[in-house]
Amino acid sequence: MAIAKFVAHRYKEVQNKAKKPVGVVNLYEVQCADGKAPTVQTWCSRSVQTVEQAAAQSPCMFKEGQKLVIEFDLMERNIFDAKNGVLIRAVSTLPLE
Repeated sequence: MAIAKFVAHRYKEVQNKAKKPVGVVNLYEVQCADGKAPTVQTWCSRSVQTVEQAAAQSPCMFKEGQKLVIEFDLMERNIFDAKNGVLIRAVSTLPLE
């Protein structure tokens, strides 16, 4: 579990090996206290199949600079991502007020 500051949000379509879309994820860029800036990934609901649908049905629930509590899924192996360092799957992202 970590406390991080929310920086940015975007959607990403996830495809299987046959290049068929299998869903959309929310990617949250966060800033941790140690200076690292991982990307926290959570799935949109299964009914969402396109980025356009995600933007309409799953708006970003966080404001820039808001503090979040992030629980990491320890079963999920880290995947190196050239742009953001390490891609981490979040179990839950809870706003701290």
